Formats: sequence, structure tokens, C-alpha cells
Amino acid sequence: MHSSREHSSIFWLITSTLLSLKHLSGMFLLVILLGLPLDSLAQQVEFSSSMNPVGSGARATGMGGAFIAVADDATAASWNPAGLIHLEKPEVSFVYSYSNRGQSYNSSTHPELEGTTHETNLNDINFASLAVPFVLLDHNMVVSINYQRLYDMNKKSSIDYLWDLQDGDFMRDHINFTQKGYLGAISPAIAVQILPQLYLGVTFNFWDDFAGTCNWENNYTSSGNGSVSTLPFTQNIKWTNKYKCAGTKPFSKVTITPFGPEFKGTNFNYNLGLLYNINGKFSVGVVYKTAFETLVNKETSFSVDQKFPDFPAADSSSTDTSKEKIKISMPASYGVGFAYRHSDSLSLALDVYRTQWSKFVISDEKDNKSNPISGAPISDGKPHDTTQVRLGGEYLFIGNKTVVPLRAGIFYDPEPGSRQVDDFYGFSVGSGIAYDQYTFDFSYQYRWGNRVTGDIPQPGTNSDIQQHTVMTSLIYHF
Repeated sequence: MHSSREHSSIFWLITSTLLSLKHLSGMFLLVILLGLPLDSLAQQVEFSSSMNPVGSGARATGMGGAFIAVADDATAASWNPAGLIHLEKPEVSFVYSYSNRGQSYNSSTHPELEGTTHETNLNDINFASLAVPFVLLDHNMVVSINYQRLYDMNKKSSIDYLWDLQDGDFMRDHINFTQKGYLGAISPAIAVQILPQLYLGVTFNFWDDFAGTCNWENNYTSSGNGSVSTLPFTQNIKWTNKYKCAGTKPFSKVTITPFGPEFKGTNFNYNLGLLYNINGKFSVGVVYKTAFETLVNKETSFSVDQKFPDFPAADSSSTDTSKEKIKISMPASYGVGFAYRHSDSLSLALDVYRTQWSKFVISDEKDNKSNPISGAPISDGKPHDTTQVRLGGEYLFIGNKTVVPLRAGIFYDPEPGSRQVDDFYGFSVGSGIAYDQYTFDFSYQYRWGNRVTGDIPQPGTNSDIQQHTVMTSLIYHF
């Protein structure tokens, strides 16, 4: 999705240079290309958010996300739907989260970025569910309807940037970028006890825009001044993109995989889970989340104003609006988990999870395919697959009427950077209380990555990122 705007033909004739703007915007990882003239030079400024598909709930996150083989509450629909079979009573659950993401820059090529920091804050509903167990044909079953907020797009950045336009030409630029919205799914799920120790579950995720569950908006402004061919100039840009998931299409394309069929050409995918309780102490869980394609309607408005105090004839301004439909090919992911229940009080868990980011592609209406992370054509390189490792534990203080848990976990949680896999690490702690029909949990998670891609994937430039997440869960058993 590239577009260019050329301004001031008079200026072109007199100075033999061109002032233009080129831009590219994609889903989840927003990439901005500022092509500030001279030989069609294009430079990149990327505004990104974590894309790793992790689950929900304060109990799971308190254990570092090691939950595939544990999954014994309603959030199992997100982690491993087979675990829903553990529910013995109907329940309603509600999860609320707050997160803070801070970023500071390191750059050997742009010293003006050194010491620049910015923060993004988000608080909203993370997960909600109604689950009902029942017996059918002598098999225990559980059905649930869930809302999942899986990809947050919220972002806020403000930087000063120096564009080197070569041959002594330059522009000092102040850039502001804000993005609000998220990608969520309405997800019915079902779990069945196939054998006394073997459970099967599936969650169906519908990625349509149900009451605002799948839309976001970003706003970019740029205020710059500089010199081209000794002529001083100023440039102001306003650029807004609005995204909204398109309606679900019929299951027009089916691909058979070792894990079953994948439905493409739709805003739909599913999570398939298995859980095997070996001997009451050891459990093994497996989950596979299918690839899918999301159709998104995009509306763009753009304006640019350029002024040359010493040559007013070259002043120019223009506005433009456009609409298009883009297609986001989201990758499949899969994981395996192991759990050990030492006693009624102590449990330990380990998860290994892989996401096929090399299948992550954005296509425009002309079927031009690009790498959503780097902004380059997909032929220039694909994103890198990532493997997560999560280890966690839970100890229960069991009283006469209450149960108080103590949880902790550590994890390796990499992201697909623009040039390589970016290493992220973290730890979490959590607790809560269960009394009568109510269960309340909370967790704190700290995640960090040093010298990672961050927002500006320029040579010699990287970022140190720190993320704090607080999550609370409330469950009511009927």
C-alpha cells in the first residue's frame, strides 16, 4: 500500500529537487515511510505494538502464562479449550487489565533520539465469559461464550527527528503519533470429556466488528523545517487512518493441515485443544490456533502544507482522501504444556509455544504483498518465527472457608523484529482469594527487551522497552 504525492512543479523546475511524502500503513505494526525528497529517498519510522497472541486472566498471567496444561477456569477458551471440562458449576468471569509500556531510544546515527522516552497506558476489559457444564450421552461437556481482547493497538509517540536529505539538505521534524483501538473476538467454545482422562475442546473466534470489537484509528502529525538547495522551508503534515474489520465471508477456501482444516478468506479461526491427565499428578496439553485472513476496510485522509519564505511561488498545499480494503494474513501458532501437581497445594507448569510469523502478510487490493513489520515487499524478506518458553507455579493456602493462592512465573517472550527476532524476557507474581461462590485473582507482570527494534528500525537505532501489566479477575459460580 504505497502512495506518493508530488508538490510544487515550479520548485521542481527551479531547484531540480522534489518534496514529497510516501507512506505505508499496515495492521498491528504501523509503519510510516517519510520520503523527504532527493532521489526519492525513503526512510522509515515504525510505530508498533506487541503481536504475540497470549491468553487472558489473572491466574494464568500470575503463573507467567504457563497454562496450556493447567487451564481449569473459563479463560481456558483462550489458552486450551479442552481445559473447560474442569468446570463443575456454571460461572461468569470478568477480567480487567491495565498496562504501561515505556520506550527509550539508543542511536549511533541519530543523536537527537538519545534520551527520548515515551509511555503508553491502557486499561480496559480483557476477557469476559459465561460457561455452563452439562452431561450429554454420558459424556461431560462444557459450553461457553467468550469475549477476548487479543491485540491492543494503543500507542502514543512523540519524537524529534533529523532527516539527512544529502548534499547539505536537511529537515528537523517533530513527529506525533497516536493510535487507539484493538482487535477482539467473540468466541463460543465447547469441551468434551472423550475418556476419563482425555479431554477435547475447540474455541471458534469470529473477528468481525461486533459493537466495536474490531476497529482502530491512528493519527500522525509532522511539523518540520529545514533547507533544500539553500532555500529554507517548513512542512506540516496531518494523516489519519481508520480501520474496521469487514463482514465475515462464507468459508470459501479450506486448507487441510495435519491438525485439521483451516478456513481462509474469512474473519474466522479456531483454537483446537487436547488435555491428557496421565495419573492425577502429571498433565499434558496441546493447543493449535489456526491461521486466518482478516478483511479490513481502511479510510485515509491526508493533508500537507509546504512553505518557502524566500520563494513564495513554490508554496503548496493539498488534501486527499481514499478508501480501500486490505487483507491481513495472520499466522498459525501452536504449543505444548506440561503440568505437575505435587499435592493439593503445589502445582508447577511449563509451556513451549511457537508462532509462524513468517506467514504474517498484508495484501492490498492489487494483491501487492508486504511484510507488516518492516514495511518492505514480502519478496525482500519475511518476518521471523518465534518460540516462547514459560515456567510458572502456584501454591494454595487452604483454609476452612477460603483459599489464598500465591503464584509466580518467568518467561522468554520474543517478538518478530524488522531485522531479526527481538528478545523479550519477563516475570510475574499473583495472588487472590476464593470464598464461597466468588473467586478474585490479581497479577503483576513485568516484561522487558533491551536493544530491540522498537519504533524506528533505522540502522544504528534501537530501543529499550519495559512493560508493566496488572490484571484482575472476578469469577462467580452459580
